[in-house]
Amino acid sequence: MTGVIQFLKRLFGASENTPISHVIEVRSTDTAQTAVVFVHGFGGTASATWGQFPALLAAHASLARWDIYSIGYASNLRVDVPHIWSADPPLELVSLSLRTALAVAPLNRYRAVALVAHSMGGLAAQHAMLDPDMAGRVANLILFGTPSAGLGKALLVGRLKRQLRDMEAGGEFVTKLRSDWNARYSANRPFALRVVAGERDEFVPGTSSLGPFPPDVQRAVPGNHLSIVKPESATDRSVQIVIESLCGSHMAIGNLDSAAIAVERSDFAAAARILLPLVAEIDDGALTQLALALEGLGRSQEALEVMEARFRDRGLPSTDAYGVLAGRIKRRWLVERRENDWARSRRLYEQALLASDPGFAGRNGEESVRPVDPDQAMYHAINIAFLDLMRSNPGTNTLRSVREMALLAKCYAEVGQNRLWCSAVLGDACSILGDLDAACGHYQDACALQPRPRDLQSMYSQALRIAAHVFGRRAIDAIERAFSVGTA
Repeated sequence: MTGVIQFLKRLFGASENTPISHVIEVRSTDTAQTAVVFVHGFGGTASATWGQFPALLAAHASLARWDIYSIGYASNLRVDVPHIWSADPPLELVSLSLRTALAVAPLNRYRAVALVAHSMGGLAAQHAMLDPDMAGRVANLILFGTPSAGLGKALLVGRLKRQLRDMEAGGEFVTKLRSDWNARYSANRPFALRVVAGERDEFVPGTSSLGPFPPDVQRAVPGNHLSIVKPESATDRSVQIVIESLCGSHMAIGNLDSAAIAVERSDFAAAARILLPLVAEIDDGALTQLALALEGLGRSQEALEVMEARFRDRGLPSTDAYGVLAGRIKRRWLVERRENDWARSRRLYEQALLASDPGFAGRNGEESVRPVDPDQAMYHAINIAFLDLMRSNPGTNTLRSVREMALLAKCYAEVGQNRLWCSAVLGDACSILGDLDAACGHYQDACALQPRPRDLQSMYSQALRIAAHVFGRRAIDAIERAFSVGTA
């Protein structure tokens, strides 16, 4: 059970026993009549969830008349066991706690408030807004990565806690919330609403965070489930969305933002219509969005061609283009589990492996005079092994074909030049091959090289999935310890 706790800890960026600080004062003045109130998500805290976000708002000149607070509620990662220790409150009670906090000091003195909520906190905030008194005081509601349409059972880590069960798609809480919300606000909404999806959110898909709401309130920002609420500067898009909402500027959404939103809600035709005419001008992130949109429209070859052209212009291996596109489709498959995404991602990785090692196709005796690129080949081989592993039943003997592909990836990594990713691939390969101690040693080597947070999260996510699949829950603690070496 400890392993599951550690998995939840890393997934939600929280500590095992979350301290509750009910109201944290970021800025309080005697004259302000309006206040921003941050509401964290599952397993989060009033202080840790938001990073610099509250301070960045406080430093912005246009928000000088807004006081700023962060509010907490009970949501720790200890598994609920009735009659042994107290369970965390269900979301209806969290909603009542939020309404109560706004009705007593220090928040009751503000004429209007803006709620900025993350993840599960956004569900509690929406439920609170069904109260007419709340609707009369809340001027802005901004939801980051909130599973408003619920989460699939595969993403709820065994539904170990009541608050997780409340987030289930089709469950009682989410179903009633959507029905009551639509009945009250479909025709008239007396507050400004923004719903924000992370382009790399592997926990809450855009269909859940954006889908229940009209297009005019939808936004998409770079980042994953946690990083979208931990901005590094006032220019980060998450901060700008809050400022735009609070200042009532109704800033026009640019073409690239509109396209990102369209991809998140699976409106691929709209995204392609926006981005194709701009293909020579857009940045790499938007280009990947275009490729995903073309994939969604069944135009797979065209998707690959636009990616290859960009990499070719920069003198980079075309296999990089295959890998970037395959990786995005793989991440989507991990969230939504569409069979076509698995097949397409695997096919792209296999094409890239063939290009990186022309001799791969000739394992039956043919030889090639073209050189091998081990740094590219190891990446594509380990992802083929990963995809095939994830399709097998957990806890069973690893398929021979998966082991052989992992061994091939290991051979490439042993002669590769990119120390960081060679270490990560060696870790994944050893884990698939059944050597957890060796895997953890390689992961520690990777962490010691101080990878960027985005790369570290990518490594950790794949390492955790592999280890849990091969060894079961007992391996999660070992993976957690290995990755803590570089993050402590």
